[in-house]
Amino acid sequence: MNLSSEKNQASNSLFCSPSFFNEFADRRSWEPGWLADFRKEKWEEAIAIQSNPKDERWRFSQKGRLGYSKVLGLAQSEESLSFESPDRNGLILEKMERMILENPNALREVSNLSGPGMGAEESYLFARAFSATGFYLRIEKNKRIDRPLIINHTADGDGLARFHHNFIVLEPFSEVILIEKINSADDGSGGFFTNLTHVEVGEGAKIQRILVQDLNLKSSLHNFENMIVRKDALLSNIAVHLGSEQTRVESKGSLTEDGAEFENSSITLGRENQLFDQRTMQQHLSRNGKSTLTFKNALLDKSKSVFSGLIKVENDAQNTNAYQTNRNLLLSDNAEADSMPGLEILANEVKCSHGATTSKIDEQELFYLLSRGISRSVAERLIVLGFFEEVIEKINLDSHLEEVRESIAQSFGT
Repeated sequence: MNLSSEKNQASNSLFCSPSFFNEFADRRSWEPGWLADFRKEKWEEAIAIQSNPKDERWRFSQKGRLGYSKVLGLAQSEESLSFESPDRNGLILEKMERMILENPNALREVSNLSGPGMGAEESYLFARAFSATGFYLRIEKNKRIDRPLIINHTADGDGLARFHHNFIVLEPFSEVILIEKINSADDGSGGFFTNLTHVEVGEGAKIQRILVQDLNLKSSLHNFENMIVRKDALLSNIAVHLGSEQTRVESKGSLTEDGAEFENSSITLGRENQLFDQRTMQQHLSRNGKSTLTFKNALLDKSKSVFSGLIKVENDAQNTNAYQTNRNLLLSDNAEADSMPGLEILANEVKCSHGATTSKIDEQELFYLLSRGISRSVAERLIVLGFFEEVIEKINLDSHLEEVRESIAQSFGT
């Protein structure tokens, strides 16, 4: 093993161990040969990465909190993924292990898709190497799924890591609403959960994807999203982050063909000592594309958020319309928010803007509520819900919209 591998082995000794990888590969001996080779290739790429303490893609963050040095093993239970899909007409929705057995060619078609590439390549590559499950969703051409599909991810095991690898493919002119929920099996144990998702939205297709993350406060989360939006298609991605002790989000939307539209929205409620590290990219590769990004963080206690977002417009992406905003609300003197919005524009006919604000709670607004007999905790809860409403109201399902509001309210405690 080369020097760079040995350096990484010091911080990630378990995953970098050849014997550990070989034991994992032996348990997956039923997989096709191309997949076994693919896993080994990604593992070798991961252990070859040299850590750079001055990497700007980790600026303001604590990389050590998001590493795997404390991992004791891989979770083995098979109950970490479940579906709520009463109607399977016009779609394929299967666990990854079943797809490997029954339709490996479908996976091979998308196996070489890249990751977001925003700094956490080691974690991304480990997810490619060690993912034992995940889901594959394909919506047929011209098919509109009337009822939302619900997918439940469960993290479990104190000190254990779990990797889910998911593929979402919408054929041309199809439409679906997808809800993903990430929760812990119990409140007492903390594990490491990595959710890696590739999305490809075909011509004229539409998807609203809603992700609600409420892991316990002993858990660590890596959430990687690489999304491709094709001609005249629409992808609306909405994330609600309430749980985990530390979270790294890398979310990239690539508008690869004319008229593509991408909406990326997120709300985060931080409390205690939580860390939320958010990295995003809106990549415009073709003409007449439109992208909007709205990330809102409300931070209590000693929680911290880091936001780094880039709008990147390539030469051929004329008539691009792109907007990005990050707003942070501090409800404690000890809370902290760092924002780094950015533009990289190579085309000359574009409308692009970005902005970031960090402010404390409005004392006049708080005083108004307190003067009417409302307790401070309830008043803060109401103010935060109002702050988040711009994103919450984008959820097109009344029952789930109220469920999100209730989850946020409960996160404040009594």
